[in-house]
Amino acid sequence: APEVSGLPCIRSSPLRRSQQRSAPLAFCNSLSQMLLYVRTHEPAREEHTQTLTAGFNHSNTATMPYATDMIDQAAQYVQAYLLDALPMGRYYHNFEHAEEIAEVGQQLARAAGRSDEQILIVQLAGLFHDAGYASHPDRVAEGSVQLATKFLESHGTPGAVIDEVARLIRSVHADDPPQDDLERILHDANISFIGRKRFFRRSKLLRLEREHMEERKFTSYAWNQYLLELLTTRRFMTPWAQNRFASRLGKNIVQQRQNLRKAHERTTRKQTGKDFGRGVDTLYRVTLRNHINLSRIADGKANIIISINTLVLSIILAAGAAGFSFEQAVAEGHSKFFLPVIMLMLTALLAIVFAVLSATPKVSGETFDEDDIKQHKVSMLFFGNFLQIDKPEFVQHLRELKKDQELLYDDLSRDLYNLGMVLRKKYRLLAISYRVFLGGLVLSILTLLVSLFI
Repeated sequence: APEVSGLPCIRSSPLRRSQQRSAPLAFCNSLSQMLLYVRTHEPAREEHTQTLTAGFNHSNTATMPYATDMIDQAAQYVQAYLLDALPMGRYYHNFEHAEEIAEVGQQLARAAGRSDEQILIVQLAGLFHDAGYASHPDRVAEGSVQLATKFLESHGTPGAVIDEVARLIRSVHADDPPQDDLERILHDANISFIGRKRFFRRSKLLRLEREHMEERKFTSYAWNQYLLELLTTRRFMTPWAQNRFASRLGKNIVQQRQNLRKAHERTTRKQTGKDFGRGVDTLYRVTLRNHINLSRIADGKANIIISINTLVLSIILAAGAAGFSFEQAVAEGHSKFFLPVIMLMLTALLAIVFAVLSATPKVSGETFDEDDIKQHKVSMLFFGNFLQIDKPEFVQHLRELKKDQELLYDDLSRDLYNLGMVLRKKYRLLAISYRVFLGGLVLSILTLLVSLFI
């Protein structure tokens, strides 16, 4: 694989790489070079340097175990521990992740020109940094530090080295930004997957882990939005990581934006029923057409009752205008017809009144304010509502509806409901009109029959 800016591509794991090394690595061999580097580049950390020196020089003859042996043993230890103690569902924070961080950390530290001792410290911190998920999921950093300390002490590691490993582990989980180059190197190694081709594969494992551990399901849109935020808010803090991962990070961001757009479309189609084909559109179209037909039928029935009763009233009034009067009816002995005629007139009049009320169009809309419009609590598809606002505001509202199909279908649902409310009032008044007409007609005939036979 080609090298990028002096940083070789990552291929082998610590376990496989140990078989390729032959020279042992002692901590004291390059101690003077490391101290010279610290005094030159990190004068603020002189006190820490003295402590580290004491740890390395605790014996004139004692040396650290071979670096390769130490990494191999640490990797085997972490792998065995996680296989035994890591709970089910940790699909992302597992040994593969720890091994990857140690490998990337080694590559970045070597590209930065760090000493072999510092490279080893970064590798050890990378292997142990998330091991605490197995024992202390609520205090991962402390759990990882305890496990690393236990292992290093059992292998006779100097206390200064153990403190350095613990410090780097805590820095990965701290909210504060990294303070020195080693912390920045481990930080960049920990987030390096965002700048690699494996990002999308690893992110699927991260989603499965979070859903399992948090006992909830992420929607496709919510998860892709989270990944885009992860890609755009995290940044590499060392030039070596930027040279190695920045190009792929940019490509991942572009790809994730496309994924987010597709997820939004899928979510919208699912919420609006578009995945069922044209069924939802047909549902609204047929339902609205049925309501309009019912309204037309109601108006036709109201027209019938109005016509019939208007004809009855016209005949009675015409007869009265032709000379028929109460005095004449009494004088001629026809007073028994007077009461049924009056009842029939009142019946016709009441039936006409309710029928006209049923057919009367309602122009006024709902009472609402600007907040109701912004929160989409009122339907702007009904002319009685949208005529209460200015034309530019109405056009803007429709423009928002065209962008969001969920809001569009919600407005159609509100409009359909309002149409149903109008139909309920219309048919209730029409039913009263027909009952009044039928009841009054029957009562008038019964009154006439009673008058004739009594």
